[in-house]
Amino acid sequence: MYQLTKLRPALKSGGFKLVTLVGVIALLLSLTTPASYTSAQASKTTLDLSKGSIKIGNGSVTGKTTAGVAAGYNASGYIITSSSSSETANTVTISGGTNEIELKNIKISTSYSGVSPVSIETVGTTVNLTLSGTNVLTSGNPKKAALGVAEGTNLTIGTVDGSNSHSLTANGYGGYAAAIGGNEAAASGAISIDEGTIIAKFVRSGNYGAAIGGGQGGAGGTIVINGGAVTAESYGGYAAAIGGGYSTTGYNGKTTEVTINGGTVSTKIPNAAVYDSIGYGKVGSGYTSAVQASTSVVIDGGSIISRNDSSNITALLYKRQPVNDAGQQLYAAGVKLEDAPANGTAVDLQYEGNSVQTNTVNGGYVYLFLSAGSHDVAITRGDTGETYYGTVNAGEGTTSSSFVAGIASRTIKNAPVLSIENGDFEDKELNEGKTSVLTVSNYNEVVNFGGYALQAGTDFVVQWYKGSTPIAGDLEDEAKLTVTPLQGDSYKAKFVAVSGGKVIGSSSFSAGKTSLGPKEGGISVPSVPAKLSVTSEAEFTKQPDPTAGAITYTLKLTSDDGQSTPIEGATVRFYQDGSKNFYSRVTGTGDKAGIISFTFSALLPGEHSIRIAYDGGKANGISYQGASYYKNFTVVKPVKPSGFTTIAAKTGTNNGKIFGVNESQEYIKWIPTIGNDQQIYSVTGNVIENLEPSLYSIRYKASYNGDVYTLASDYRYLVWVQTAQWTVTPIESDSVVWETGAVDVIAGGSAQLYVHAKDGYTIQDGDIQVKYANYTYNSETGLLSLNTITSNIRISINASLVE
Repeated sequence: MYQLTKLRPALKSGGFKLVTLVGVIALLLSLTTPASYTSAQASKTTLDLSKGSIKIGNGSVTGKTTAGVAAGYNASGYIITSSSSSETANTVTISGGTNEIELKNIKISTSYSGVSPVSIETVGTTVNLTLSGTNVLTSGNPKKAALGVAEGTNLTIGTVDGSNSHSLTANGYGGYAAAIGGNEAAASGAISIDEGTIIAKFVRSGNYGAAIGGGQGGAGGTIVINGGAVTAESYGGYAAAIGGGYSTTGYNGKTTEVTINGGTVSTKIPNAAVYDSIGYGKVGSGYTSAVQASTSVVIDGGSIISRNDSSNITALLYKRQPVNDAGQQLYAAGVKLEDAPANGTAVDLQYEGNSVQTNTVNGGYVYLFLSAGSHDVAITRGDTGETYYGTVNAGEGTTSSSFVAGIASRTIKNAPVLSIENGDFEDKELNEGKTSVLTVSNYNEVVNFGGYALQAGTDFVVQWYKGSTPIAGDLEDEAKLTVTPLQGDSYKAKFVAVSGGKVIGSSSFSAGKTSLGPKEGGISVPSVPAKLSVTSEAEFTKQPDPTAGAITYTLKLTSDDGQSTPIEGATVRFYQDGSKNFYSRVTGTGDKAGIISFTFSALLPGEHSIRIAYDGGKANGISYQGASYYKNFTVVKPVKPSGFTTIAAKTGTNNGKIFGVNESQEYIKWIPTIGNDQQIYSVTGNVIENLEPSLYSIRYKASYNGDVYTLASDYRYLVWVQTAQWTVTPIESDSVVWETGAVDVIAGGSAQLYVHAKDGYTIQDGDIQVKYANYTYNSETGLLSLNTITSNIRISINASLVE
């Protein structure tokens, strides 16, 4: 079912939104049912991309159906798919008219000199693009976009069922064109995203075009995001993630207008970028003011997060604020769910009349932009159905490079504050035998841990206690308790959540009141047990020759009070291998409440033990008992691997192979200087293929299972020469067919050739004559394998007649 959550007007006048009745009716009628979609789909023509490239014009089409016959033009549109699951170099070009196009599980990859995998061309062309399944477009040409949207054209992206379970990944080359949008030196056409998972990025760093928007020198055009999950990454280059490309001279007066009405938007740009993440790219000195004036970024909804290439949160705009549709400045806000669910947890975010289906990131956060002032936020987890509430105070004091942090909570923050009313106004204490009224003075000022105001009687009630026994409050007002205390009586209260309200659980107890008057420092609290929750993660060095390992332990120190309240500011000690020496760390506060991490490094082979200890202490007036964590583990280092055989690579080729490997190993290609950033490759299968001439080194990978840390082994070096020393040459015979010609090999190396007996003959052991090498022959596959080659070889085979 489709759901209308917010109407977005297309017309503006004098700063006010205008929505006509006809427009609303038209919009409602456009929300089709799945059944009507199926009917519309059936009326489209299916084109098979594996049969050849496809061109769609205004009244014309060039392409073939899955049956391999030429397709006729269909005004209802086309479903473009492939009868082959393999990647293809065939492309799609759409030029002219209004076109209904569905991409269904296609994978296109073009060459360095090729065109865009999918391109929308010719001014006035409109494409309504519907996604089905998984679609991947990869441009091999640095001057062509993966999904080209030429200036003056229009692209709208949706999905077959209105969900984000269908995707489009656009991989730009990383040169002068956008991933989605303009080619080299070109602005982008108009792009709207309504649904789907859209990923726009580059396979190489150094891009000058935006991930979504203009190519190098091109403005971003008009980009509207109404929904979907959009990821745009331009962190390896010089352009905006969404918007304009890099330009030394500005955009020649052309504009970039980005509007975000909903959906989840995630962007990346370089560290210390002097341009927008969403907006304009890097421009030449003296052009910034003009480009800023021609760039607008309007945010009316959605969940938006911008990071740099160090994965730190960064400004959406450079040294200025985005605005909403009314022109109000907006400020970044990160709202964290109280129990910090795992990254990727589906949530429904409600704020400012917006409804956004998104996912948590960065340890339980969602990110949005708000005008100055106080804003209520409600976040519902998709996995549990629980709703969390918070209040975020965005303000003018927030800089463009920072964000306001808020919490969405389900627990009560305040404890009851008790006051005493006596007949004697001056008497503020309880007195034995004297009737007094205890009042919860903050009854109507209770908030949750997100600062969200709770409603007394609806979200919570007061539970009174005499000693440890629950008692009822006054009948006419539960926030009051009338008492006539005796010697030794004590009274306290706590807030208890109402079923169906906006919180769960209960608050802490109030400070107690007794017939002896208030106690100094409040009521005594017995010592509460503490708990250590510990997780460990191995640190694997990327250096070519590691000598020791490291394991990071992350712990959360909480109170065993039924709510697992984090204990902040507590000192925890870390001991290693029975040493009396230790390292001290202090548990965090705020978003890191009760949490610390510590790394045990330089772990050499052998048996190890660690102890993490909290000795107990007093925090916030509560005494906590100590807690300890013990762990024994072993560090081992395997011997370097052996048992490899090789086939050498010729000069200028990449046909070398290494046999005898397995997936517990990894390898590097030797370069004159090996540094910490040396590329290390994992082994897949039991053969390393497509190797060019070089020196290759293989070792066992490091691993960790919680009890055993296995270091990476030393490397086994394998020499590959630039020019082969020996040649294996087959001798022609009337009884055999050689499938492989002469093969160059290194001395002491190996070679493989394919040979079959002709009809009426069979190859037996005595038929093969080989000098200067050992050999084996597989009669089923025809593979002749040679090893320990010590000289040039001419191989003679005279097959035997079949009797």
